[in-house]
Amino acid sequence: MVIVPPSSPLEQRAVEWGIKMATLMPRWRYGDIFAARKLAGILKEHKIGLVVMMQSQDIHLAALAAYLFPSPKLVFYQQMDSRHNKRDLWHRWIFSRLSLWITLTNTMKDNALATTPMKSAKVKVVPLGTDLERFEPSQFAQSEARSFFGLPHSRKIVGVLGRLDPGKGQEVLLRAMPEVLKHHPETLLLIAGDETAGEPGYKEYLQKLCRSLDADESVKFLPFTDDVPRLMAALDIFVLPSFSETFGIVVIEAMAMKKPIIATDIGGPPEIITHQQTGLLVEPRDSAVLAEAINRLLDNEPLKNSLGYAAREDALRRFSMENCVDTLLGLFAAV
Repeated sequence: MVIVPPSSPLEQRAVEWGIKMATLMPRWRYGDIFAARKLAGILKEHKIGLVVMMQSQDIHLAALAAYLFPSPKLVFYQQMDSRHNKRDLWHRWIFSRLSLWITLTNTMKDNALATTPMKSAKVKVVPLGTDLERFEPSQFAQSEARSFFGLPHSRKIVGVLGRLDPGKGQEVLLRAMPEVLKHHPETLLLIAGDETAGEPGYKEYLQKLCRSLDADESVKFLPFTDDVPRLMAALDIFVLPSFSETFGIVVIEAMAMKKPIIATDIGGPPEIITHQQTGLLVEPRDSAVLAEAINRLLDNEPLKNSLGYAAREDALRRFSMENCVDTLLGLFAAV
């Protein structure tokens, strides 16, 4: 079952999917003994033996609940890096209640061991998987995908998909375009995504930058879309120019869609992509190096095709949803 905040998107999704559910909303970020007692009651009533937490702020609540009802095993499934040192007495007690800590990459594991009192044997790495039946390139024709999104059929399209945010590196990709256009003037850059909630202004900044670079006719903005496989099908090259990327599930989605990928050599991507075999890795924040990588793929069709093919094969081998779930269930069973 899932335990979610009341009136939240998670509650709505659980209702839609018919998942057994309970609601809980702590009044305080830390030390809410009343919420901990309620959680302990839920765990006891439903005879729950294993609790998986997805946010670090929930560990203390589950630790308190497990102290009141000491039956469940506690597992933290870490999705985001933390740079805060958590080795004080309070966190030592909280983390001592954990039976298992799961991270997405070896880099995240190293970070967890450096900033918390967790022992290496209790920290396991399980990369995220994706639905490879949904991300199946044979289901999508590029011409149909381009018509669907209103994109030209005759141009090479380099695309980035993700939140519009300075840390995601769209500005660097834009600054790389003049050099790309010198060699491949027919190229179109597609930037798909919405601004970070509550932080407007970055899209307007990018649009002004387009005009200053005289690249208006070579850049198209699209809003966020759930139809990621179709959008990927429309592209010739996928780029992830982030300055920091905890994992990069969108890279796996591009791999599954047999796309040649250029990503920054930082965070999760270098643990997903093998440089020059399943994609190209470049230094972050360097528009010249990024332009060189894009031109290299546009100049070399055999390389572009071989990277896309190898990426798809690697995604099938390493990043299926089934593999991810089976690995998680095996770890849970061993706790």
